[in-house]
Amino acid sequence: MASPRALSKSRVLAGLQCPKRLYLRVTAPELAEAPDAALRFRFAQGQEVGRLAREAFPGGVAVESGPDRLDAALARTAALLRDPTVPAIFEATFRHDDVLVRVDVLARGTRGGWRLVEVKSTAGVKEHHLPDVAIQRHVLAGSGITVESVAVMHLSRDYVYAGGAHDPMRLFAIVEVTPLVDALTLDLPRLLTELQATLAADAPPEVAPGLQCTKPHLCEFYDQCNVPLPLDDIANLPGLYGNRLDALRARGITRIGELPVDVALSPRQERARQAVLAERMLVAAPLAGELAGLAYPRYFMDFETLGPAIPRHPGMRPFDGIPFQWSVHVIHGPGAAPEHRQFLAEGEGDPRRRFLAALVAAIGERGPIVVYNARFEGQHLDALGLALPDLAPAAARIRARLWDLLPVVRQHVYHPDFRGSFSLKRVLPALVPALAYEGLEVAEGSAAGPVWDLLVRGHPEPAEGARLEAALREYCRRDTLGMVELVRALGARPTP
Repeated sequence: MASPRALSKSRVLAGLQCPKRLYLRVTAPELAEAPDAALRFRFAQGQEVGRLAREAFPGGVAVESGPDRLDAALARTAALLRDPTVPAIFEATFRHDDVLVRVDVLARGTRGGWRLVEVKSTAGVKEHHLPDVAIQRHVLAGSGITVESVAVMHLSRDYVYAGGAHDPMRLFAIVEVTPLVDALTLDLPRLLTELQATLAADAPPEVAPGLQCTKPHLCEFYDQCNVPLPLDDIANLPGLYGNRLDALRARGITRIGELPVDVALSPRQERARQAVLAERMLVAAPLAGELAGLAYPRYFMDFETLGPAIPRHPGMRPFDGIPFQWSVHVIHGPGAAPEHRQFLAEGEGDPRRRFLAALVAAIGERGPIVVYNARFEGQHLDALGLALPDLAPAAARIRARLWDLLPVVRQHVYHPDFRGSFSLKRVLPALVPALAYEGLEVAEGSAAGPVWDLLVRGHPEPAEGARLEAALREYCRRDTLGMVELVRALGARPTP
Protein backbone atom coordinates (compact mmCIF):
# COMPACT_ATOMS: atom_id res chain seq x y z
CA MET A 1 0.00 0.00 0.00
CA ALA A 2 1.28 3.46 -0.90
CA SER A 3 2.20 5.89 1.83
CA PRO A 4 -0.42 8.60 2.54
CA ARG A 5 2.26 11.10 1.55
CA ALA A 6 3.41 9.26 -1.55
CA LEU A 7 3.60 11.18 -4.80
CA SER A 8 1.30 10.79 -7.75
CA LYS A 9 1.47 12.53 -11.09
CA SER A 10 -1.14 15.11 -10.04
CA ARG A 11 0.71 15.74 -6.79
CA VAL A 12 4.03 16.17 -8.57
CA LEU A 13 2.47 18.69 -10.96
CA ALA A 14 0.95 20.56 -8.03
CA GLY A 15 4.36 20.63 -6.37
CA LEU A 16 6.10 21.86 -9.50
CA GLN A 17 3.65 24.74 -9.63
CA CYS A 18 4.14 25.49 -5.92
CA PRO A 19 5.52 23.23 -3.15
CA LYS A 20 3.11 24.75 -0.66
CA ARG A 21 0.19 23.74 -2.87
CA LEU A 22 1.47 20.16 -2.79
CA TYR A 23 1.89 20.18 0.99
CA LEU A 24 -1.60 21.55 1.64
CA ARG A 25 -3.20 19.24 -0.90
CA VAL A 26 -1.81 16.22 0.97
CA THR A 27 -1.94 17.39 4.59
CA ALA A 28 -4.86 19.83 4.70
CA PRO A 29 -7.21 19.19 1.77
CA GLU A 30 -10.11 20.59 3.79
CA LEU A 31 -8.63 24.08 3.29
CA ALA A 32 -9.07 23.87 -0.47
CA GLU A 33 -11.69 25.98 -2.17
CA ALA A 34 -14.53 23.78 -3.40
CA PRO A 35 -14.65 23.46 -7.20
CA ASP A 36 -16.97 26.07 -8.69
CA ALA A 37 -19.32 25.54 -11.63
CA ALA A 38 -16.64 26.48 -14.16
CA LEU A 39 -14.11 24.04 -12.74
CA ARG A 40 -16.65 21.21 -12.50
CA PHE A 41 -17.54 21.84 -16.13
CA ARG A 42 -13.87 21.71 -17.10
CA PHE A 43 -13.47 18.37 -15.33
CA ALA A 44 -16.53 17.00 -17.12
CA GLN A 45 -15.16 18.23 -20.45
CA GLY A 46 -11.89 16.45 -19.76
CA GLN A 47 -13.71 13.19 -19.13
CA GLU A 48 -15.69 13.56 -22.36
CA VAL A 49 -12.51 14.29 -24.32
CA GLY A 50 -10.81 11.27 -22.77
CA ARG A 51 -13.65 8.94 -23.78
CA LEU A 52 -13.58 10.15 -27.38
CA ALA A 53 -9.79 9.93 -27.57
CA ARG A 54 -9.95 6.21 -26.78
CA GLU A 55 -11.96 5.66 -29.95
CA ALA A 56 -8.83 6.55 -31.94
CA PHE A 57 -7.20 3.38 -30.57
CA PRO A 58 -9.58 0.55 -31.52
CA GLY A 59 -9.13 -2.61 -29.50
CA GLY A 60 -7.66 -0.76 -26.54
CA VAL A 61 -8.43 -2.10 -23.07
CA ALA A 62 -9.11 0.08 -20.01
CA VAL A 63 -7.70 -0.61 -16.56
CA GLU A 64 -10.25 0.04 -13.85
CA SER A 65 -8.95 2.54 -11.34
CA GLY A 66 -9.89 3.86 -7.94
CA PRO A 67 -8.25 4.54 -4.58
CA ASP A 68 -9.24 1.10 -3.31
CA ARG A 69 -8.20 -0.76 -6.48
CA LEU A 70 -4.56 0.27 -6.79
CA ASP A 71 -3.06 -3.19 -6.36
CA ALA A 72 -5.59 -4.65 -8.78
CA ALA A 73 -4.83 -1.90 -11.32
CA LEU A 74 -1.09 -2.56 -11.10
CA ALA A 75 -1.63 -6.29 -11.59
CA ARG A 76 -4.09 -5.78 -14.44
CA THR A 77 -1.65 -3.44 -16.21
CA ALA A 78 1.13 -6.02 -15.92
CA ALA A 79 -1.12 -8.69 -17.42
CA LEU A 80 -2.15 -6.48 -20.35
CA LEU A 81 1.47 -5.59 -21.08
CA ARG A 82 2.20 -9.29 -21.52
CA ASP A 83 -0.77 -9.87 -23.84
CA PRO A 84 0.34 -9.31 -27.47
CA THR A 85 -3.27 -9.10 -28.66
CA VAL A 86 -3.84 -5.84 -26.76
CA PRO A 87 -2.89 -2.89 -29.01
CA ALA A 88 -3.34 -0.18 -26.42
CA ILE A 89 -3.98 0.19 -22.69
CA PHE A 90 -6.04 3.00 -21.21
CA GLU A 91 -5.18 4.16 -17.67
CA ALA A 92 -2.19 1.82 -17.48
CA THR A 93 -1.01 2.09 -13.88
CA PHE A 94 2.61 2.12 -12.68
CA ARG A 95 4.47 2.89 -9.46
CA HIS A 96 8.20 3.56 -9.13
CA ASP A 97 10.17 5.31 -6.40
CA ASP A 98 6.89 5.84 -4.53
CA VAL A 99 5.48 7.83 -7.47
CA LEU A 100 2.20 6.65 -8.98
CA VAL A 101 1.07 7.42 -12.53
CA ARG A 102 -1.83 6.42 -14.75
CA VAL A 103 -1.22 6.77 -18.48
CA ASP A 104 -4.09 7.99 -20.66
CA VAL A 105 -3.03 5.84 -23.61
CA LEU A 106 -0.14 3.38 -23.77
CA ALA A 107 -0.05 2.07 -27.34
CA ARG A 108 2.22 -0.62 -28.72
CA GLY A 109 5.06 0.87 -30.72
CA THR A 110 6.66 -0.31 -33.94
CA ARG A 111 9.96 -1.43 -32.43
CA GLY A 112 8.79 -3.68 -29.64
CA GLY A 113 8.30 -0.88 -27.12
CA TRP A 114 5.44 1.42 -26.23
CA ARG A 115 4.13 4.84 -27.22
CA LEU A 116 2.99 7.08 -24.36
CA VAL A 117 0.11 9.38 -25.34
CA GLU A 118 -1.23 12.01 -22.95
CA VAL A 119 -4.72 13.31 -23.82
CA LYS A 120 -5.43 16.99 -23.19
CA SER A 121 -8.67 18.92 -23.58
CA THR A 122 -6.84 21.89 -25.08
CA ALA A 123 -6.37 23.22 -28.61
CA GLY A 124 -2.61 22.72 -28.60
CA VAL A 125 0.43 21.59 -26.64
CA LYS A 126 1.08 23.79 -23.60
CA GLU A 127 4.36 24.21 -21.78
CA HIS A 128 2.99 22.66 -18.60
CA HIS A 129 2.06 19.49 -20.51
CA LEU A 130 5.73 18.56 -20.85
CA PRO A 131 6.49 17.91 -17.15
CA ASP A 132 3.27 15.88 -17.08
CA VAL A 133 4.47 13.40 -19.69
CA ALA A 134 8.08 13.54 -18.45
CA ILE A 135 6.96 12.27 -15.03
CA GLN A 136 5.03 9.43 -16.64
CA ARG A 137 7.94 8.37 -18.80
CA HIS A 138 10.30 8.50 -15.80
CA VAL A 139 8.07 6.14 -13.83
CA LEU A 140 7.55 3.82 -16.79
CA ALA A 141 11.29 3.64 -17.45
CA GLY A 142 11.86 2.87 -13.77
CA SER A 143 9.27 0.11 -14.07
CA GLY A 144 11.18 -1.51 -16.92
CA ILE A 145 8.96 -0.29 -19.75
CA THR A 146 10.61 0.72 -23.02
CA VAL A 147 8.99 3.97 -24.15
CA GLU A 148 9.72 4.52 -27.84
CA SER A 149 8.04 7.91 -28.08
CA VAL A 150 6.00 10.43 -26.13
CA ALA A 151 3.11 12.44 -27.58
CA VAL A 152 0.38 14.85 -26.56
CA MET A 153 -3.03 14.29 -28.11
CA HIS A 154 -5.11 17.48 -28.21
CA LEU A 155 -8.23 18.79 -29.91
CA SER A 156 -7.74 20.14 -33.42
CA ARG A 157 -9.14 23.54 -34.30
CA ASP A 158 -9.07 22.40 -37.94
CA TYR A 159 -11.87 19.96 -37.20
CA VAL A 160 -15.33 21.12 -38.28
CA TYR A 161 -18.19 19.08 -36.91
CA ALA A 162 -20.48 17.77 -39.65
CA GLY A 163 -23.14 16.32 -37.35
CA GLY A 164 -23.71 12.79 -36.08
CA ALA A 165 -20.91 10.86 -34.38
CA HIS A 166 -17.57 12.60 -34.04
CA ASP A 167 -14.61 11.29 -36.02
CA PRO A 168 -11.79 10.93 -33.46
CA MET A 169 -9.17 10.64 -36.19
CA ARG A 170 -10.01 14.18 -37.31
CA LEU A 171 -11.14 15.61 -34.00
CA PHE A 172 -7.69 15.13 -32.44
CA ALA A 173 -4.13 15.99 -33.39
CA ILE A 174 -1.19 13.99 -31.99
CA VAL A 175 2.06 15.89 -31.50
CA GLU A 176 5.34 14.14 -30.81
CA VAL A 177 7.16 15.77 -27.89
CA THR A 178 9.89 13.21 -27.21
CA PRO A 179 12.84 15.60 -27.74
CA LEU A 180 11.25 18.21 -25.49
CA VAL A 181 10.65 15.64 -22.78
CA ASP A 182 14.23 14.42 -23.07
CA ALA A 183 15.41 17.86 -21.98
CA LEU A 184 13.36 17.65 -18.78
CA THR A 185 14.08 14.08 -17.79
CA LEU A 186 17.60 14.54 -16.41
CA ASP A 187 16.41 16.94 -13.71
CA LEU A 188 13.40 14.90 -12.62
CA PRO A 189 15.09 12.74 -9.94
CA ARG A 190 16.29 15.87 -8.14
CA LEU A 191 12.86 17.51 -8.37
CA LEU A 192 11.11 14.40 -7.08
CA THR A 193 13.52 14.17 -4.16
CA GLU A 194 12.80 17.80 -3.27
CA LEU A 195 9.04 17.24 -3.41
CA GLN A 196 9.29 14.13 -1.25
CA ALA A 197 11.27 16.18 1.27
CA THR A 198 8.55 18.82 1.17
CA LEU A 199 5.93 16.24 2.09
CA ALA A 200 8.11 14.78 4.85
CA ALA A 201 8.40 18.16 6.59
CA ASP A 202 6.38 19.06 9.69
CA ALA A 203 5.17 22.38 8.25
CA PRO A 204 4.42 23.80 4.81
CA PRO A 205 7.23 25.65 3.03
CA GLU A 206 7.28 29.44 3.07
CA VAL A 207 6.35 30.61 -0.42
CA ALA A 208 5.52 34.23 -1.22
CA PRO A 209 2.41 34.78 -3.37
CA GLY A 210 3.19 35.26 -7.04
CA LEU A 211 2.39 34.13 -10.56
CA GLN A 212 2.49 30.51 -9.42
CA CYS A 213 -0.80 31.14 -7.59
CA THR A 214 -2.65 31.22 -10.91
CA LYS A 215 -0.28 29.69 -13.49
CA PRO A 216 -0.72 27.26 -15.08
CA HIS A 217 -3.85 26.72 -12.96
CA LEU A 218 -5.61 28.66 -10.26
CA CYS A 219 -4.46 27.13 -6.97
CA GLU A 220 -7.29 25.74 -4.86
CA PHE A 221 -5.54 27.23 -1.81
CA TYR A 222 -5.28 30.70 -3.33
CA ASP A 223 -7.11 32.41 -0.47
CA GLN A 224 -4.81 30.80 2.10
CA CYS A 225 -1.86 32.78 0.75
CA ASN A 226 -3.39 35.81 -0.96
CA VAL A 227 -4.94 38.07 1.64
CA PRO A 228 -6.44 41.29 0.22
CA LEU A 229 -3.75 43.91 -0.26
CA PRO A 230 -4.13 47.43 1.15
CA LEU A 231 -5.74 49.81 -1.32
CA ASP A 232 -2.48 51.71 -1.61
CA ASP A 233 -0.29 48.68 -2.34
CA ILE A 234 1.75 49.22 -5.49
CA ALA A 235 0.33 45.99 -6.96
CA ASN A 236 -2.98 47.86 -7.24
CA LEU A 237 -1.61 50.22 -9.87
CA PRO A 238 -3.13 49.18 -13.21
CA GLY A 239 -0.66 47.46 -15.48
CA LEU A 240 2.08 47.12 -12.85
CA TYR A 241 3.11 43.49 -12.47
CA GLY A 242 5.84 40.96 -13.16
CA ASN A 243 9.48 42.02 -13.12
CA ARG A 244 8.70 45.71 -12.74
CA LEU A 245 6.62 45.07 -9.64
CA ASP A 246 9.28 42.75 -8.21
CA ALA A 247 11.97 45.36 -8.83
CA LEU A 248 10.04 47.99 -6.88
CA ARG A 249 9.44 45.66 -3.98
CA ALA A 250 13.16 44.80 -4.00
CA ARG A 251 13.83 48.51 -3.47
CA GLY A 252 11.54 48.46 -0.44
CA ILE A 253 8.74 50.32 -2.23
CA THR A 254 5.42 48.74 -1.28
CA ARG A 255 2.93 51.62 -1.11
CA ILE A 256 1.75 53.89 -3.90
CA GLY A 257 2.61 56.98 -1.87
CA GLU A 258 6.23 55.81 -1.69
CA LEU A 259 6.77 55.80 -5.48
CA PRO A 260 9.77 58.01 -6.25
CA VAL A 261 9.89 60.47 -9.12
CA ASP A 262 12.22 58.23 -11.12
CA VAL A 263 9.44 55.67 -11.61
CA ALA A 264 7.74 56.50 -14.91
CA LEU A 265 3.96 56.09 -14.87
CA SER A 266 1.50 56.05 -17.75
CA PRO A 267 -1.35 58.59 -17.66
CA ARG A 268 -3.68 55.84 -16.46
CA GLN A 269 -1.29 54.85 -13.68
CA GLU A 270 -0.75 58.48 -12.68
CA ARG A 271 -4.53 58.98 -12.44
CA ALA A 272 -4.73 55.86 -10.27
CA ARG A 273 -1.90 57.10 -8.08
CA GLN A 274 -3.61 60.43 -7.53
CA ALA A 275 -6.98 58.79 -6.84
CA VAL A 276 -5.48 56.50 -4.23
CA LEU A 277 -3.65 59.38 -2.52
CA ALA A 278 -6.81 61.52 -2.60
CA GLU A 279 -8.94 58.55 -1.45
CA ARG A 280 -11.64 59.33 -3.99
CA MET A 281 -12.63 58.78 -7.60
CA LEU A 282 -10.90 60.91 -10.21
CA VAL A 283 -12.39 61.64 -13.62
CA ALA A 284 -10.54 63.09 -16.61
CA ALA A 285 -12.10 66.07 -18.37
CA PRO A 286 -12.74 64.36 -21.76
CA LEU A 287 -15.23 61.94 -20.13
CA ALA A 288 -18.10 64.44 -20.35
CA GLY A 289 -17.58 64.77 -24.08
CA GLU A 290 -17.46 61.01 -24.56
CA LEU A 291 -20.80 60.56 -22.80
CA ALA A 292 -22.41 63.59 -24.43
CA GLY A 293 -21.95 61.94 -27.81
CA LEU A 294 -24.06 58.97 -26.77
CA ALA A 295 -27.31 59.42 -28.71
CA TYR A 296 -30.81 58.04 -28.01
CA PRO A 297 -32.24 55.50 -28.05
CA ARG A 298 -29.47 53.82 -26.06
CA TYR A 299 -29.27 50.04 -25.95
CA PHE A 300 -27.19 48.33 -23.27
CA MET A 301 -26.36 44.77 -24.28
CA ASP A 302 -24.57 41.73 -22.83
CA PHE A 303 -24.01 38.19 -24.17
CA GLU A 304 -23.38 34.94 -22.30
CA THR A 305 -21.72 32.06 -24.12
CA LEU A 306 -20.41 28.53 -23.59
CA GLY A 307 -17.32 27.21 -25.37
CA PRO A 308 -17.43 23.40 -25.12
CA ALA A 309 -14.30 21.44 -25.94
CA ILE A 310 -16.29 19.03 -28.12
CA PRO A 311 -18.33 20.90 -30.76
CA ARG A 312 -22.03 20.24 -30.39
CA HIS A 313 -23.62 21.66 -33.50
CA PRO A 314 -22.76 21.28 -37.21
CA GLY A 315 -20.28 23.80 -38.54
CA MET A 316 -18.64 24.37 -35.16
CA ARG A 317 -15.04 23.68 -34.11
CA PRO A 318 -13.65 22.73 -30.68
CA PHE A 319 -14.09 25.59 -28.21
CA ASP A 320 -16.29 27.63 -30.54
CA GLY A 321 -18.63 29.72 -28.42
CA ILE A 322 -22.33 28.93 -28.26
CA PRO A 323 -24.19 32.19 -27.49
CA PHE A 324 -27.16 31.16 -25.39
CA GLN A 325 -28.33 34.29 -23.55
CA TRP A 326 -28.56 38.01 -24.01
CA SER A 327 -29.91 40.91 -22.01
CA VAL A 328 -30.76 44.36 -23.36
CA HIS A 329 -31.87 47.48 -21.52
CA VAL A 330 -33.08 50.30 -23.76
CA ILE A 331 -33.54 53.95 -22.84
CA HIS A 332 -35.57 55.91 -25.38
CA GLY A 333 -34.71 59.40 -24.21
CA PRO A 334 -33.26 61.56 -21.41
CA GLY A 335 -34.86 60.71 -18.09
CA ALA A 336 -36.76 57.71 -19.48
CA ALA A 337 -36.88 54.52 -17.44
CA PRO A 338 -34.95 51.60 -18.95
CA GLU A 339 -36.96 48.82 -20.57
CA HIS A 340 -35.62 45.28 -20.25
CA ARG A 341 -35.59 42.64 -22.99
CA GLN A 342 -33.94 39.25 -22.70
CA PHE A 343 -33.38 35.86 -24.27
CA LEU A 344 -32.36 32.53 -22.72
CA ALA A 345 -32.11 29.44 -24.91
CA GLU A 346 -34.12 26.37 -23.93
CA GLY A 347 -33.34 22.75 -24.76
CA GLU A 348 -30.26 21.09 -26.22
CA GLY A 349 -30.79 22.18 -29.82
CA ASP A 350 -28.61 24.71 -31.60
CA PRO A 351 -29.66 28.10 -30.15
CA ARG A 352 -27.73 30.34 -32.53
CA ARG A 353 -30.51 31.20 -34.97
CA ARG A 354 -33.05 31.81 -32.21
CA PHE A 355 -30.49 33.89 -30.31
CA LEU A 356 -29.70 36.19 -33.23
CA ALA A 357 -33.24 36.44 -34.61
CA ALA A 358 -34.59 37.47 -31.21
CA LEU A 359 -31.77 39.99 -30.80
CA VAL A 360 -32.42 41.54 -34.22
CA ALA A 361 -36.06 42.02 -33.26
CA ALA A 362 -35.17 43.58 -29.93
CA ILE A 363 -32.30 45.88 -30.84
CA GLY A 364 -33.96 48.21 -33.35
CA GLU A 365 -32.22 49.81 -36.32
CA ARG A 366 -30.69 52.95 -34.81
CA GLY A 367 -29.00 54.12 -31.66
CA PRO A 368 -25.73 53.08 -30.00
CA ILE A 369 -25.45 49.64 -28.43
CA VAL A 370 -23.41 50.00 -25.26
CA VAL A 371 -21.32 46.98 -24.29
CA TYR A 372 -18.45 46.41 -21.90
CA ASN A 373 -15.60 44.99 -23.99
CA ALA A 374 -16.90 45.20 -27.57
CA ARG A 375 -14.36 42.66 -28.76
CA PHE A 376 -16.31 39.86 -27.08
CA GLU A 377 -19.74 40.66 -28.48
CA GLY A 378 -18.18 41.64 -31.82
CA GLN A 379 -16.44 38.29 -32.24
CA HIS A 380 -19.64 36.39 -31.54
CA LEU A 381 -21.66 38.55 -33.92
CA ASP A 382 -19.07 37.85 -36.62
CA ALA A 383 -19.28 34.11 -35.92
CA LEU A 384 -23.08 34.20 -36.02
CA GLY A 385 -22.95 35.98 -39.37
CA LEU A 386 -20.70 33.24 -40.79
CA ALA A 387 -22.91 30.47 -39.41
CA LEU A 388 -26.18 32.10 -40.52
CA PRO A 389 -25.55 33.79 -43.89
CA ASP A 390 -29.14 34.97 -44.26
CA LEU A 391 -28.82 36.89 -40.99
CA ALA A 392 -25.25 38.07 -41.60
CA PRO A 393 -26.27 41.59 -42.76
CA ALA A 394 -28.33 42.09 -39.61
CA ALA A 395 -25.47 40.83 -37.43
CA ALA A 396 -23.07 43.22 -39.19
CA ARG A 397 -25.42 46.19 -38.62
CA ILE A 398 -25.57 45.40 -34.91
CA ARG A 399 -21.81 45.09 -34.75
CA ALA A 400 -21.35 48.46 -36.43
CA ARG A 401 -23.43 50.12 -33.68
CA LEU A 402 -21.41 48.77 -30.73
CA TRP A 403 -20.18 51.44 -28.34
CA ASP A 404 -17.55 50.15 -25.94
CA LEU A 405 -17.79 51.47 -22.37
CA LEU A 406 -14.64 49.65 -21.19
CA PRO A 407 -12.02 51.89 -22.88
CA VAL A 408 -14.00 54.97 -21.85
CA VAL A 409 -13.76 53.97 -18.20
CA ARG A 410 -10.17 52.80 -18.56
CA GLN A 411 -9.00 56.07 -20.12
CA HIS A 412 -10.95 58.55 -18.01
CA VAL A 413 -11.97 57.12 -14.64
CA TYR A 414 -10.30 55.64 -11.59
CA HIS A 415 -11.57 54.76 -8.11
CA PRO A 416 -9.30 53.28 -5.42
CA ASP A 417 -11.69 50.33 -5.09
CA PHE A 418 -10.88 49.28 -8.66
CA ARG A 419 -7.65 47.84 -7.20
CA GLY A 420 -5.96 48.03 -10.58
CA SER A 421 -8.72 46.31 -12.55
CA PHE A 422 -11.24 47.80 -14.96
CA SER A 423 -13.49 44.73 -15.17
CA LEU A 424 -17.19 45.41 -14.75
CA LYS A 425 -17.13 43.14 -11.68
CA ARG A 426 -14.71 45.60 -10.04
CA VAL A 427 -15.96 48.89 -11.51
CA LEU A 428 -19.67 48.49 -10.87
CA PRO A 429 -19.49 47.78 -7.10
CA ALA A 430 -17.14 50.75 -6.69
CA LEU A 431 -19.30 53.26 -8.58
CA VAL A 432 -22.81 51.79 -8.20
CA PRO A 433 -22.69 49.81 -4.93
CA ALA A 434 -26.39 48.96 -5.06
CA LEU A 435 -25.74 46.77 -8.10
CA ALA A 436 -22.77 44.81 -6.77
CA TYR A 437 -22.66 41.11 -7.61
CA GLU A 438 -22.41 39.81 -4.05
CA GLY A 439 -25.19 37.43 -3.16
CA LEU A 440 -25.97 36.37 -6.74
CA GLU A 441 -25.94 32.63 -7.31
CA VAL A 442 -24.28 33.25 -10.67
CA ALA A 443 -21.82 36.07 -10.13
CA GLU A 444 -19.20 35.49 -12.85
CA GLY A 445 -19.42 35.08 -16.59
CA SER A 446 -17.26 31.96 -16.33
CA ALA A 447 -20.03 30.32 -14.29
CA ALA A 448 -22.95 31.29 -16.52
CA GLY A 449 -22.13 28.84 -19.33
CA PRO A 450 -21.67 25.81 -17.07
CA VAL A 451 -24.90 26.65 -15.22
CA TRP A 452 -26.79 26.88 -18.52
CA ASP A 453 -25.23 23.58 -19.59
CA LEU A 454 -26.53 22.00 -16.40
CA LEU A 455 -29.95 23.55 -17.02
CA VAL A 456 -30.37 22.21 -20.58
CA ARG A 457 -28.36 18.97 -20.43
CA GLY A 458 -28.33 18.00 -16.77
CA HIS A 459 -32.08 17.27 -16.59
CA PRO A 460 -32.58 18.98 -13.22
CA GLU A 461 -35.76 18.60 -11.22
CA PRO A 462 -38.35 21.30 -12.05
CA ALA A 463 -37.67 23.32 -8.91
CA GLU A 464 -33.92 23.15 -9.46
CA GLY A 465 -34.32 24.07 -13.12
CA ALA A 466 -36.44 27.10 -12.20
CA ARG A 467 -33.78 28.19 -9.70
CA LEU A 468 -30.97 27.88 -12.25
CA GLU A 469 -32.96 29.76 -14.89
CA ALA A 470 -33.74 32.58 -12.47
CA ALA A 471 -30.09 32.83 -11.48
CA LEU A 472 -28.97 33.11 -15.11
CA ARG A 473 -31.56 35.72 -15.96
CA GLU A 474 -30.70 37.85 -12.94
CA TYR A 475 -26.97 37.73 -13.63
CA CYS A 476 -27.27 38.83 -17.25
CA ARG A 477 -29.86 41.47 -16.33
CA ARG A 478 -27.50 42.80 -13.66
CA ASP A 479 -24.75 43.32 -16.24
CA THR A 480 -26.85 45.47 -18.56
CA LEU A 481 -28.68 47.37 -15.83
CA GLY A 482 -25.29 47.96 -14.28
CA MET A 483 -24.07 49.62 -17.48
CA VAL A 484 -27.19 51.81 -17.53
CA GLU A 485 -26.52 53.02 -14.01
CA LEU A 486 -22.79 53.30 -14.60
CA VAL A 487 -23.29 55.66 -17.55
CA ARG A 488 -25.84 57.58 -15.50
CA ALA A 489 -23.47 57.90 -12.54
CA LEU A 490 -20.55 58.99 -14.70
CA GLY A 491 -22.69 61.49 -16.59
CA ALA A 492 -23.74 63.06 -13.31
CA ARG A 493 -20.14 63.74 -12.28
CA PRO A 494 -19.14 67.41 -12.42
CA THR A 495 -16.50 68.27 -15.01
CA PRO A 496 -13.10 68.49 -13.29
